Amino acid sequence: MSQNPPNRCAPSIAAPLDLLIEMTCTRERVMIDSALLSALSDTDGVQEVRLWRLIGEIDGPRFWILCGLQRVGREPPLVADQLPEDDRDPLQLSSLPSHWQCFERAEVTRTVDGDRHLLLLPMAGDLHTAGVLEVCSSHPVSEPVRTLLACVLRVHGNYMSLLDYSERDTLTGLLNRKSFDSTFLQATVVDAHRLYSVVSDPGTGIVPERRQTRPRRYWLGVIDIDHFKQINDRFGHLVGDEALTVIARLMRSTFRYDDRLYRFGGEEFVVLLSAPDEEGARAAFERFRHAVESHYFIGIGRSTVSVGFSDVRAGDTPQACFDRADKAVYYGKTHGRNQVCSHIALVAAGELVDHMNFGSIELF
Repeated sequence: MSQNPPNRCAPSIAAPLDLLIEMTCTRERVMIDSALLSALSDTDGVQEVRLWRLIGEIDGPRFWILCGLQRVGREPPLVADQLPEDDRDPLQLSSLPSHWQCFERAEVTRTVDGDRHLLLLPMAGDLHTAGVLEVCSSHPVSEPVRTLLACVLRVHGNYMSLLDYSERDTLTGLLNRKSFDSTFLQATVVDAHRLYSVVSDPGTGIVPERRQTRPRRYWLGVIDIDHFKQINDRFGHLVGDEALTVIARLMRSTFRYDDRLYRFGGEEFVVLLSAPDEEGARAAFERFRHAVESHYFIGIGRSTVSVGFSDVRAGDTPQACFDRADKAVYYGKTHGRNQVCSHIALVAAGELVDHMNFGSIELF
């Protein structure tokens, strides 16, 4: 009895099920992206998988940013700020015309670049998830596999939408207060474990490996809109709500894609970002403060924000770190407003007392 030749590009029947299980067992978006990239790279003939997302407001300038990369033979995938610095620079839409055509038409697209076959799959979603998945292979991917991959991406998009519904503020689209504790721990404790975890080396056995040349340091900033009560009282809550949405847009355009942006309620916002040192963190918050100060708010005119930030320390809890940053922003609001205040600098100057000094050991 004759048999059909095996499909060189078809993954095993268990692969998509394993992928769905791995994707939906976590709420951490970076881990979801990592699972997606790992599974797709197992397809025979695939050499590289890249995850491109669109950043920027729908009614404003938009750019491509590389959010994930998986090459055959490299484990695990590189996602978010694990990627090399040069690869994380935003690209103009015109830099990837085939990708834009794929996304705009919502169509699976095939292109050939020399001996490389590119399969582009649109990723539907909102400002946080929309983009294109690029699969590079040594030969064309078959129609059944293209259909399978498109279905997997639909499930991925649906799951991300469910996460957005439960974790994002309905007015601004930023992460909400109830998601802060879990995402804080995922971005610090879990990430530290990943950086220092033990991995298997096929040649020498189990060896400890630091997966980056240096561990990241995290910083938490609390942002408060100056005189926001007066804005609501003078112009009304609808104008006040519009100001909040503008602040959120300025946050998305100023901070990096993988920085975590929250609205805690009212006029209070929180940012969790990585930077090599205190000055790097201050520079990031100063860029945002200047962006707000320079913006003309329709119906209001000019507005400003006060920012306080603290380092994330070994043994920190989300509340302890937030409290330090909150003390710093309160100091800024009572000493002139429209400024960025570092908790570390204020303690060193004797302006604040650090009641929760965990010592000089730094894991983040």
